[in-house]
Amino acid sequence: MLSFCKNDIFHQQAKEIVQKINLKAHKVIASNISLSETINLIFRLKGQLEAKEFYGYFIKTNTEVIYTNKEIFQLGCKVLFNLKSKGGLNFFDCLHLATMRHLGIENILTFDSDFKKFAKINEVV
Repeated sequence: MLSFCKNDIFHQQAKEIVQKINLKAHKVIASNISLSETINLIFRLKGQLEAKEFYGYFIKTNTEVIYTNKEIFQLGCKVLFNLKSKGGLNFFDCLHLATMRHLGIENILTFDSDFKKFAKINEVV
């Protein structure tokens, strides 16, 4: 892991999950939404250099980036508008779920417990 995440409370947990994924040679998919959110967060917290360093690291991984299309966007809206309350998921979270549903993915790597009602979280088997 790079320096921009060592102080994060989930750093050690994330490191262990990544090691499990690498050992089992799982395919990893990220949406352009999650990549954008990550780059934006690092940029806001650490600055341009760290965000650029993260992106350079990320593009060297075997992670496949899935880009949001019209169908995923509309499904994300449907998920959002079907929520029973305002708490928990935001629109970007709904886009993540829509991407997963569109691709038939059941497991999400996240430390956001709001997803546990909708998907398996951090299960690496």
